[in-house]
Amino acid sequence: MLHYFIRVFKYVVYYTIFLGLLLALVFYTSSDRGELQYFWELIPASNYWQVALFLVVFSAVYPFIGFVKRNVYLNRSFQADKELLIECILRANYQLASDDGATMSFRQKSIFIRIIRLFEDTITLNYSDNPIVLDGMRRDVYRFARNMEYVVRQRSREE
Repeated sequence: MLHYFIRVFKYVVYYTIFLGLLLALVFYTSSDRGELQYFWELIPASNYWQVALFLVVFSAVYPFIGFVKRNVYLNRSFQADKELLIECILRANYQLASDDGATMSFRQKSIFIRIIRLFEDTITLNYSDNPIVLDGMRRDVYRFARNMEYVVRQRSREE
């Protein structure tokens, strides 16, 4: 649960900075500023609490929709295709962060992408049972799961 609250806090800060940069961009590229002196005046003072509430609610909901677990059915042991399945993740510019015998963790190699994702880029592969379980950001988990299923299917056809 603590991990969830840390994620919420990160996203509140992230989206606040993003909104501030967006307002500054609009303000400083606008030719008609009227009587406005500062970019935060684009939001009326009476609406600050609504914007803050929106940021907090969106940040609280995003971890539920942005992070998933997905089962990948191999129809054989993980050890038989271990190298191919790990290669699916490594080709996407990830590196192995840890392997404890039942779970592997992968992280992005690019520090820029890690910063953009607020260091929430870890993909966890639990191979203690069949099906294996991928856990992490929705986009990456679904991409890796599809790639792994494809690789396993191709390997089965070759044999």
